[in-house]
Amino acid sequence: MRSFFVSLIFVLAGFSLRAFGAPAPAAAPTAPVAHGQVDWSARMLNATGSGAPDLKAPNAASARLGAERAAKLDALRNILEAVRGMRVTGNQTGASELDKNAELKAKVEGVVRNFKVMDTKYYSDGGVDVIVQVPVDGVLLDTLVPDVGKAAPAVTDPKAGDPTGLVVDAKGLGAVAALAPRLLGDDGKEIYGADRVTHEAAQARGIAAYAKSLDEAMRDSRVGANPLLVRAARAAATQSADLIFGADEANKVQKLASLLAAGRVIIVVD
Repeated sequence: MRSFFVSLIFVLAGFSLRAFGAPAPAAAPTAPVAHGQVDWSARMLNATGSGAPDLKAPNAASARLGAERAAKLDALRNILEAVRGMRVTGNQTGASELDKNAELKAKVEGVVRNFKVMDTKYYSDGGVDVIVQVPVDGVLLDTLVPDVGKAAPAVTDPKAGDPTGLVVDAKGLGAVAALAPRLLGDDGKEIYGADRVTHEAAQARGIAAYAKSLDEAMRDSRVGANPLLVRAARAAATQSADLIFGADEANKVQKLASLLAAGRVIIVVD
């Protein structure tokens, strides 16, 4: 009998998720984060908030409004949890950054309060669910990665036949997606990172995009019609966003510095 009820719970849970209108999984990498999810393809933080009706409310309308307010507060908590779990750079998560800087934490909380409600679901029992989004780039990027653009060269357009962007093959290396990944030479020196992308480019498209297949990355408009494909030698550490190149590949990437200042980088991960 107990196994029957356990099975029933899982069936109902699956039905509930469909009823809530949760977004379909993206083709490109998504990273589950606490009560939310980072969609690195759409470059969005997504979360769901739930609110129950106040049984002491004077009428059904008041109970419904209270449930909606509670759902938005729950969504805010969940978006904040998603930020805390999100990889910012290297092995640093949002939590490691926020926990050591109260001012930064307050700024991030202010940013995510402006989440966009993508969908609202009302239920017959008076409960409410809201699905919300916050862009990974823009104000949140500026807040968490203040060094964006500080060492960026001028952006130059590629000449005929030159590479139009960079695709980094990091499959099988245990690398993970992050807000501000770095590309490093085998001597540990940075070749590309947040400080080497212009502020305008970072605001428009972020430091780097992520894909799950080379074919998908090579066809992406972000890297243009003639992207250069390079293979990373290894991740800087286990579950790190930073990638290290051998000497030959590092030299190829360095030659694209003025092009990459436009953020035309896609990293292919598992």
